[in-house]
Amino acid sequence: MILREYLYVDGVAVRGLLAQIDSGITEKQSTKSSRTKLTGGGLKGFAEHAATSLEDTSYEKNFADALFPTLESALESEGLLEDVSALLTEAEPWEDSRLRTVLSPGKIIRVSAPGYLMDARFMANIMTGFAVTHRGLVHMGSIETDSTTPRPAGPKKGAVKSTKNAYKDLPHEEDSLESYIPKGKIKFSAEEEDPISGEFLRGVVQVLRGMYPPGLHMHLVPNHAGGAITIRLQEGRQYMDSSPDVLFSRYGVSEQEWTVVGTVGHHAAPTPDMGNPNFMTGDVIHREKFAQFASGLAVTLGNLGLTDLAQTPGFSMVPWAVYRTLGAPQDEDG
Repeated sequence: MILREYLYVDGVAVRGLLAQIDSGITEKQSTKSSRTKLTGGGLKGFAEHAATSLEDTSYEKNFADALFPTLESALESEGLLEDVSALLTEAEPWEDSRLRTVLSPGKIIRVSAPGYLMDARFMANIMTGFAVTHRGLVHMGSIETDSTTPRPAGPKKGAVKSTKNAYKDLPHEEDSLESYIPKGKIKFSAEEEDPISGEFLRGVVQVLRGMYPPGLHMHLVPNHAGGAITIRLQEGRQYMDSSPDVLFSRYGVSEQEWTVVGTVGHHAAPTPDMGNPNFMTGDVIHREKFAQFASGLAVTLGNLGLTDLAQTPGFSMVPWAVYRTLGAPQDEDG
């Protein structure tokens, strides 16, 4: 028997689609049964007595958790759902842009592929915990190191301050995720020559915070030589009730096999020529031309990997359900 462990289900979208397919949704089914029992005693016609007992039993099934499998089965029977897992493991579709035609935006697909989760909040917690734990070990005397101050020493009087890789606080950094990471060298021995620093860890968190807006992200990588599938999992949906710390302690940060069912969102566009933006006529701004300019800038940043957009030659998916398979049957020889 094969079971599924759901990470995410968009119940709102699933209910809406089922209502379109079946003109309504059956979420509960009630069954009621009754049994009458007659017992009697004494001689017929003389001191005769009788008793009747009535027993009612009700059964109720809740189909809320079965809505997505019902939708998946209905889509397959109607020929609307296509499993493209095998196609995406090949290199050619990624290279010749065939996916743009085969997997047009809005197409309903199912993909099973290696993937990993990312959440900037969790990574910030990991790095903060690492830096704070180190500082605590230093204060306890468990680590012999000369780095006990939370901030690197400033330059000597009269010395020229180097600006190479100099750390500068971002505006309102004290309210950001990385603000909990202590500054300074993180040495685990006094002899360590090139230790990691709190400033470096803060920089990593800042990059993550810039690239990944708050929330849970997933990347599927069917072919490591090709592109990736970008998936944003919306908080508040079914099964998404765990904190980032709990979720990552369960599923980890490494690749594992995931299955995603949903629609193709968009394909990453080729990087446009941002050379001479022309959205002005005299003192008048052409709104549509400026919108095209801004969109082109977003595409450029996305293809550089700096924003939460699909990166060429990849595409995005709008997920209805994300799950992994449990209880896969073993080989007969195994």
